[in-house]
Amino acid sequence: DDNADLLRPMTDKDICMIILDAILGATDTTANLFCYVAYYLEHYPEVKQRLRQEFDKVVGNDLTRPITYKDLDGLEYCDAVIKEVYRNSPIAFVLGRISAQNDNVGGYDWPEGTTFQILASAIMKHKDYWTEPEKFDPDRFYKVEESDKYLLEKKKIKHTFQMFGGGVRICPGRKLAIIKLKCLLILTYRKYDIELVDKNSPLQHQDGFINVCKKLLVKIKPRKF
Repeated sequence: DDNADLLRPMTDKDICMIILDAILGATDTTANLFCYVAYYLEHYPEVKQRLRQEFDKVVGNDLTRPITYKDLDGLEYCDAVIKEVYRNSPIAFVLGRISAQNDNVGGYDWPEGTTFQILASAIMKHKDYWTEPEKFDPDRFYKVEESDKYLLEKKKIKHTFQMFGGGVRICPGRKLAIIKLKCLLILTYRKYDIELVDKNSPLQHQDGFINVCKKLLVKIKPRKF
């Protein structure tokens, strides 16, 4: 029976992996990406200004008004900023897959059960797939259909930008993650000004199962309107 494996009780290993996915995939990833966004916004004040202008335009000046799904859908530049930050500082910089059958990849024969580790961070900065890959510019993800400035990305982005993986193993919580991150950015940057304590200090991160922001010292004060 093809469905027999789906009906079996979960093993202790299955349960442990689900808990690990929930902790690392649903909490730490969003928290670390928020830190990276804050870091880049302080180094690119023009991006920060455009982002705030979009927040003010879409959500309005009433800081007590609840955020709606319609608001979140209208934050196109915010989407672009998040994607460009992730392209430069990906949280999951390696994507793992196990082959389900024998296959030939890159001229080599690989047996069923082979583990592949895809270095997504390298792909997202490769000159063959991106225009000026070392340049930080959210516009490469913003209204791309209206401009050919980043034509190379438009042709290849489906397979080269893997923020949530892809295929049947794509992150099931991807929409929730973006909702959480957008809400956190709105609630923070509409009300407060954030400054790096040391703007010359490089981004401190630690590579592991995920890319972790080790330390980000900031000063927070009420925003001046």
